Amino acid sequence: MKIYKDEEIIKLAGGQESIIVFGKLPLVRILLRYLKKEGLLDKVAGASVQGNQKRQGTLVGCPVHSMKELSQTASQSLVFVVEEKEERQQNACKVLEGLGYSDIAVVEYALMSQLGAREHVHLDFICVGFVKCGTTSLHAALKKNKDIFLPKKKETLYMGWRNRFDDAPERFNSIYFNNVPEGKVVGNVEPSYHARADGIYECYGEDTKVIFMVRNPASATYSYFKMLMRKTEEMRQINYYKKYRRFDVRMFDDYIRDYILSREDTRFCYMDWIDQYLKYYDKDKIKVVIFEELIRDPEKVMNEIQDFIGVKRVKFVSLPHSNEGKSVSKNYISARINRYLYRRDRELRYVTSEKEKKRHNARKEKIHKYTLIDNEEKMLPSSKATLDDFYRDSIHRLEDFCGKSLKGLWY
Repeated sequence: MKIYKDEEIIKLAGGQESIIVFGKLPLVRILLRYLKKEGLLDKVAGASVQGNQKRQGTLVGCPVHSMKELSQTASQSLVFVVEEKEERQQNACKVLEGLGYSDIAVVEYALMSQLGAREHVHLDFICVGFVKCGTTSLHAALKKNKDIFLPKKKETLYMGWRNRFDDAPERFNSIYFNNVPEGKVVGNVEPSYHARADGIYECYGEDTKVIFMVRNPASATYSYFKMLMRKTEEMRQINYYKKYRRFDVRMFDDYIRDYILSREDTRFCYMDWIDQYLKYYDKDKIKVVIFEELIRDPEKVMNEIQDFIGVKRVKFVSLPHSNEGKSVSKNYISARINRYLYRRDRELRYVTSEKEKKRHNARKEKIHKYTLIDNEEKMLPSSKATLDDFYRDSIHRLEDFCGKSLKGLWY
């Protein structure tokens, strides 16, 4: 049985003695929160999550077990299956039938997206990528348009913590979008979301407009690497300092080998990620902004962005200054200290206490005076040549998508 409307969920659930919710973790939470809102949570005998995401404990107050364990006491329950892909929906049904479940209802993914969007503040637009491509400048510029509401802090990192808490939507709305003035166009800038197309769709629905900021990928890669050399959680990156003792541009060659040429990190292969968003959003809901064009003619490009968002134009003859960040960790010990500070930064994204955040930021600022140093060294020409060759095909794919040549800007 397929369910396409929320009324069908209420009708089905209301007529059952017991219910089980089975599927993808974030979707299980969305459905359980919906059942709770409708006063039907007491009918839920348990929840189960596909894979190894969550085997026990509770979700929205409901016990979590494997479907095999639940079948021993609740095999006659109605099972709601919440999965994204048709293939996974079908496989889930086969597994459930093999365990003796006969009453199965598959909730369509589009409906789950609608339920998820209702939990969150409505975003008229979101800039989902890419890091080190001018998103900070865009955030500062858009905040100058009084018809637009953006959170004070550019990045909420919500996709990284929404599955930690049963009340994640409530936290997100209250921390970052509390008391949005009526009539404002609401947006968010989250350059780390280039790889979270499914999460964006599940939280904000199909009506949100999506912006991608892109930049010469070789330049963006080096800028991103420099950022990692002052704030990262990965010990492998911090260990570059063991080899060179202090920052050295040759570290970048190690990074290229370990992350780029190995294809462990393909974030600057832009079309790989834009293609993922095209699975959920029509092309006319997606805008690609070329960073170099924005710098060269900010008035023209900002007019295009504001038209896309749907707000009255504010004139920009220049962009607000954005510090790209030239600092790097001083040495290995400093990198370890900065790692701790960065991890705390991320943890505080879902903490409501402003006092705690201010205390951490003040301490971080004092410590950074000793653990960071400025560095404006350019990448080696050989490094750039390697990256230009690696990204060549990706650039041509982006040119085809945008219907323009980037020759003279990127190559």
